[in-house]
Amino acid sequence: MSKKSNDFIKKIKELNLREGITAAFESVDRNIFFDSFFKDKINTFEPIPIGFGEYSDDVKLLAEMLNILDPQKNWSILEIGTGSGYGTAILSTLVKKIVTVEYHEQLAVDAKKRLINNGYFNIKFLAGDCSELDDSIGFFDAAIIYTGCTHSPYSVLNLLKPEGLAVFPMGPVTMQQITLYKNIPGDAISPFERYKFYGTCIVPFIKGKYGPSNPGIDIIIEKE
Repeated sequence: MSKKSNDFIKKIKELNLREGITAAFESVDRNIFFDSFFKDKINTFEPIPIGFGEYSDDVKLLAEMLNILDPQKNWSILEIGTGSGYGTAILSTLVKKIVTVEYHEQLAVDAKKRLINNGYFNIKFLAGDCSELDDSIGFFDAAIIYTGCTHSPYSVLNLLKPEGLAVFPMGPVTMQQITLYKNIPGDAISPFERYKFYGTCIVPFIKGKYGPSNPGIDIIIEKE
């Protein structure tokens, strides 16, 4: 492992994450997921361009959300925002099965190639607007959304199993908070029992219905 990689893992360990989360970060080679042109940024917490005006996930935020979610080995999980595939690879080491959705089809195709070529096989890839999802893709133990939502992303929350969890940034750009939702069955349940709020963050808004505008992109299922 290079000195830069060691420095990156040292920073991850300083976040005092759950042991399994830290181990997942240690097991994934970031160099796979980003263009070598950005080699000076790959093992830092800095954002890295990945195409289509998009950037890599905020590493600290990714780590914090995973730590809050605490994924379990037997889980199936819905991921919104495949991006480069780096976060997907982290999840792949933590859970049994992932369905990952990326708004930009070409990013989804590129991430799929990277992940499969490097031995990450427990993943199904979709491209499109997550607001178009329905139960044809199944129900999940958990969901994670990496970009900000202006309001609750019900098309994702509705795909949670009973007691399932979802973590996502929510709120206006100046007041986003990491939000943990628990799918507690029952009409009499208070919203305060279903939602918990953690630290503040600033991330780009999600594309489509749960962001500031909805361009109405259709869902495209990527063939196996």
